[in-house]
Amino acid sequence: MPALFQGNGGPRIAIVAGEASGDLLGASLIEAVRARIPNAQFAGIAGPRMQSAGATTLFPMERLAVRGYIEVLKHLRELLKIRATVRDACLAEKPDLFIGIDSPDFNLGLERRLKRAGIPTVHFVSPSIWAWRGERVHKIKAATNEVLCLFPFEKPLYDAVGAKATYVGHPLADAMPVEVSRAAVRETIGVPPDQLVFAMLPGSRVSEIEYHVELYIETARLLHARYPNALFLVPLVTRETRDQFDTARYKLNATELPIRLMFGHAQEAMQAADAVLVASGTATLEAMLAKRPMVITYRISDSTYRMVKKKMQLPYVGLPNVLAGRFLVPELLQHEATPENLAQALSNYIQCKGLAEDIGQCFADMHLSLRQGASERAADAVVAYLGRGR
Repeated sequence: MPALFQGNGGPRIAIVAGEASGDLLGASLIEAVRARIPNAQFAGIAGPRMQSAGATTLFPMERLAVRGYIEVLKHLRELLKIRATVRDACLAEKPDLFIGIDSPDFNLGLERRLKRAGIPTVHFVSPSIWAWRGERVHKIKAATNEVLCLFPFEKPLYDAVGAKATYVGHPLADAMPVEVSRAAVRETIGVPPDQLVFAMLPGSRVSEIEYHVELYIETARLLHARYPNALFLVPLVTRETRDQFDTARYKLNATELPIRLMFGHAQEAMQAADAVLVASGTATLEAMLAKRPMVITYRISDSTYRMVKKKMQLPYVGLPNVLAGRFLVPELLQHEATPENLAQALSNYIQCKGLAEDIGQCFADMHLSLRQGASERAADAVVAYLGRGR
């Protein structure tokens, strides 16, 4: 069995993140905790940012980045083996605390077992019980000592069942400026100040690119026919997803389209854009914090979509709409996600500048409400548990 920790006398914190957004949250949390307790140890499953902050990892984080019922089933044996390995290491070494960052389908079962063994568990990022599968709140209560919530409407859901939860705000709201100069961002990334720009974010996972790449390219083709001077910025986080996108461009004879692939720099791409096409997820929050009008889309397998739709509790899935409590921006999902529909929805922002300005003001107000010093507040909660340890 692999060892989690190298004994240096400091508190030992097991931690698991399963995707890029969790890696970012975990890195900020590790830095904030270590500012208080410099010799704190972090080990478990960590991405590159968390490892740079000092965490060690038993497995590459990307092995957990699987979404959708059908997709999870394909990788179930591997995921269960990884979870069992982490569980057994924690039970053997008895860390002072376990922190599961998002990835609830993986982390909650692990947290439940560890809590029963007397290891305190904190879950950082509430599962979206406000959107679907609200009955999970009881399982979350049983599995965790505390939930750290990113959004203000989440804590009351836990209070109602007597579960401990703390609203910490969102680290992205702290990190991203409330006001940003689009002209300055464009100068930084080499985009002319008067050019029409669409940012297109098809997702960070290989599976998301598979479902979205042709849809995005055909949407860009329609928009380019309407706006010949348009530029399309496509930030992708890995070489594998970039290669996927390039392969699809050749397959669709779209190499002449003015598409600029970027290695990361998603925030800059959105800040520079006149409008954003974005796959549902954390990137919709980034687009909101960039104050850019957006169209939210998403495709998954039809069987997964049918199962998810039955469990949905809200009419919208995008975080900006959830925070607003209404359809502030369009959502075109599954069969409604066609190149024609997406191109028209994005064109509406170009044709009606007032609409984009009104949405930008709403987004600025939301940004301020989420600025709570999230990493510091989350670190306060974590350190409180460490004080109860040895």
